[in-house]
Amino acid sequence: MPPPVPLGPSPWALDKPMSKRFANSFRYIDISTSLGPLFRMAALSSLEPQTDPSFATTLAHGLDVLAAFRNHAGPLSNAELAEHTGLSRPTVSRLTYTLEQLGYLRRDAKGRFVLGLGVLAAAYPVLSSLKVRQLARPLMRDFAAYTGGTVSIAMPFGLDFIYVETLRTTDAVPHVPDVGFVSSLAPTAVGRALLSLFTTEERDAYVARVKAERPEELDYVERRTLPDVELCNERGFAVSLGEWRREIFGVAAPLYRTPAGECLSVNCGIPSFRFSAEQIERECGPRILGLARSIRSLVAND
Repeated sequence: MPPPVPLGPSPWALDKPMSKRFANSFRYIDISTSLGPLFRMAALSSLEPQTDPSFATTLAHGLDVLAAFRNHAGPLSNAELAEHTGLSRPTVSRLTYTLEQLGYLRRDAKGRFVLGLGVLAAAYPVLSSLKVRQLARPLMRDFAAYTGGTVSIAMPFGLDFIYVETLRTTDAVPHVPDVGFVSSLAPTAVGRALLSLFTTEERDAYVARVKAERPEELDYVERRTLPDVELCNERGFAVSLGEWRREIFGVAAPLYRTPAGECLSVNCGIPSFRFSAEQIERECGPRILGLARSIRSLVAND
């Protein structure tokens, strides 16, 4: 196996206050977001299910109930779940009863619902199949130790990304994400790195979906995100200097596409007080590119 590409000394800056435009675009979803494909289907369940005779509406409604915990960590009552999903209370009651019996929900002491361990069990095959998580950890830990930031591996999740691995050497930072953290592709370095792996057709589809589902972000995507994606294609890394949260500088590099077409990228979130914007561009960018090359080498030789 060839030796990893050296990272060299590197600076880092992480968390800043969140930009107003994207203030509601992030969420920490605990174990529920590890079920990316599952909850992506839930997110799509309202997109014309009646027109497709193969669409299982009851199943979609059950996934809608689970997906409600993405933005509302819980505990949630049947009434609250009905409000969040738009389903009737009798329907929600039947669904929560079934999901509780199957282990996907459980009740707290007050009878409200939280996610059950069945969700974690269902997510395990997704995470365990991503061997890159284990292979990359030592390199990610070294990079995090040098920069003082949080290093993560992300995959696309609709118009968002989701962390499938994350490491840091300190929690003394303003933002402490974990596996399952989800946020918008548009204002983030990791999102731009992922978009750089998209085909032209996939990128066009992404823009069309932004226009349909998040029209308030369309101008930003066209003016900032897409040009930065092109820049990432040219130099191999992307940056976001306080665009997502003012106190966080982000730098990211694309990793690869799997044989199934899934995209992965690696990023580091750095407290902005640690390094200047110039240092992020001049030092952190090339080093995250080196980290990505090292990870690709490990995966290719595994």
